[in-house]
Amino acid sequence: MVPSARSKLVFSQPPRSIYLVGKRPVVTYTEEQFDEAVHEAYRRGGDEVRAELEPKLQAAKAEMKSATQGALSQLMERHDESLTQMRTLLPRLIAEATARVVGSLPIDAEFVRSVANDLLADVAPGADAVEVQLCPADLSKVSGMDQELRHKFPSLRMVGNDELKPGDCLVKTRFGVMDGRLSSKLKSVEGLLS
Repeated sequence: MVPSARSKLVFSQPPRSIYLVGKRPVVTYTEEQFDEAVHEAYRRGGDEVRAELEPKLQAAKAEMKSATQGALSQLMERHDESLTQMRTLLPRLIAEATARVVGSLPIDAEFVRSVANDLLADVAPGADAVEVQLCPADLSKVSGMDQELRHKFPSLRMVGNDELKPGDCLVKTRFGVMDGRLSSKLKSVEGLLS
């Protein structure tokens, strides 16, 4: 009977010599040869892993690049949309803020005079048929201004216009009308910012 690989072989006396029958025994290596074989096995294993993982890494890199470019593209689109919205809204907001600030300013005689003088600065001295229109309340604040300007504009007339608001002014000459209304100035500011 041939013993199995798991069974124990028991001798009644210690054996004097043992001979193996069948395959030749495995050749043993020196320590240096063993270390060299281990290093070679590690190198081959590393090469095999690299060869197997390289395509996966390249695919992951390509996927990451595509996702990054997509995200960057979306970010640029949103940036452009935000910029367009800002360009649309900002002029309106500035005009509205300016209107509120100007609307809260006191409309006194000095303010009315400065608005009228700004418009009259564009009229040639000595021009005939110059008419300054103000709201009736503002006209009463600057009574006598027409007399002060007679040396520059001999035919100057200052009249009230019920359609104008406090702080508004129109100057009519034979060449046309100069608009000094606050609402027109605010629209000009908005137009410049657009």
